[in-house]
Amino acid sequence: MSSWIVFEFQIEKIVLFLLEQQGLLATRLTNLGEQHHALIQQPDGSRISELQEAYRVVGQEILRLLFFVEMNAIGIRKILKKFDKQFGHKFTDYYVKTRANHPYSQLRQVFKHVDPIIDSIKSAVDRLSNSTNFLHFLGRHAFIMDEELPTPSEDDNLDHRYHFMSLLLNLVNTFLYMVNTYIIVPTADNYSLSLGAAATVCGVVIGSMAVAQVFSSVYFSAWSNRSYLRPLVFSSIVLLVGNTLYALAYDLNSISVLLIGRLFCGLGSARAINRRYISDCVPLKLRMQASAGFVSASALGMACGPALACLLQTNFKIYKLTFNEETLPGWLMALAWLLYLLWLWVSFREPPRETKENLVPREANSGKLVNVSVENGSTQPLLMKSEAKQQDEDEDQELLPVNIIVGNYISNMFEERQVLLASEIMVFIGILLSFHVFIPYSVPQYVSSALITFVSAEVLEGVNLSLLSRVMSSRLSRGTYNGGLLSTEAGTLARVVADGTITLSGYLGESKLLNTTLLPSLLICISSIIATCFTYNSLY
Repeated sequence: MSSWIVFEFQIEKIVLFLLEQQGLLATRLTNLGEQHHALIQQPDGSRISELQEAYRVVGQEILRLLFFVEMNAIGIRKILKKFDKQFGHKFTDYYVKTRANHPYSQLRQVFKHVDPIIDSIKSAVDRLSNSTNFLHFLGRHAFIMDEELPTPSEDDNLDHRYHFMSLLLNLVNTFLYMVNTYIIVPTADNYSLSLGAAATVCGVVIGSMAVAQVFSSVYFSAWSNRSYLRPLVFSSIVLLVGNTLYALAYDLNSISVLLIGRLFCGLGSARAINRRYISDCVPLKLRMQASAGFVSASALGMACGPALACLLQTNFKIYKLTFNEETLPGWLMALAWLLYLLWLWVSFREPPRETKENLVPREANSGKLVNVSVENGSTQPLLMKSEAKQQDEDEDQELLPVNIIVGNYISNMFEERQVLLASEIMVFIGILLSFHVFIPYSVPQYVSSALITFVSAEVLEGVNLSLLSRVMSSRLSRGTYNGGLLSTEAGTLARVVADGTITLSGYLGESKLLNTTLLPSLLICISSIIATCFTYNSLY
């Protein structure tokens, strides 16, 4: 009972402080308004700059007051949940019903200030330009999650950790890896044939990199808890070795060396680190731009890979090493990773880590209400940051022109769940058009159906990740098993399944290869449409 009395007393102190600050700010704004009116009547250049500075100071104090309200509102909710857990009864429902709707309730005074402010901020954001909407679309496409409530002190810490050249090196790593993934696609079948394997083994050659990436993403994500530079250096060395083995397989006449080389390339995948670096070390004000850069680098690498392969049409020897259209992708990427490794070693700056000494006091004070002094000498009850951010144990846990259209216009006109369902239907139509049934198969049919499927799938991926970024727990913004890792693993597993399907379908004969390859995609697409329809009302 004493704890409950203290809780009520602290809420009363919050409300009294809030009302006091509201009155002071209202008085200052009234005075500034009178000064502004006087300046309109008699302009004075020297006083205009002073008035602007005064308005700026008041604006900053309003933001601090809003942050104070939000922190305490979250804290009250979490403390009530702790009462529920301690006593085994749903005190939260009773307390909120009896206090929040009472006209003289202190709790109502706290919560009623939050929603109107959030609504006004949201309406202001909605009025931003289309370019901003597109930037957010790209950022969500990267699925780099923000924490639930970033604080000014955290953002200052991120400013200290942020280093532009290190961020650029992560984006270059992303670009090079995607080039490395797709540069072999045009020549993988001929390479397999030249080594005595079947053409369909190219699915294994391409997919082996994705198989290895499933495992590498986990240990790289765990390694990034302690360092960013070391795993990036290790990744570059492994990729250098892998591409060298891939190129040497031709002269060694060994399909095994070829596959081992691709496995090494997959083991060097640092995409989980690239995402993690943006999430952990880029300030909030730059994080969306960095996320968009990550997506753009990935898409650009995906496009440049096959294009570069088409330019490597030559055949010559240096000593006993063969350089032709099949081995040059490996040699080129080995050289690229060597240059990147040197640049990384010279220019990357390891971000400072939080020490245990800095973490212990915050943990020791979690869950307590403290009084924090403010500039005018008064004090207010304020929850410690770690308490406001702590989650209770029982709480639920490629850039295309069409993406520009979706990010700029379609996302403004339709809800994301509507775009999601429409994209799934378009993927379904594209897959259906790809089947070879009765009429002779033609180039226009292949190109048009593939274009519809690919473009719709790209839009679908972006909308999916955007929805996930809204509903997934903020716990997944940090740690080894973060949202970026899960997103990387999901995409990698999908590529593994697709490449495996291509290889297995090859054993049924060339005449059945197309339809057999498309059948799993069709079934998955139908299942996705059905699941979306059943959960449509819960997708916001």
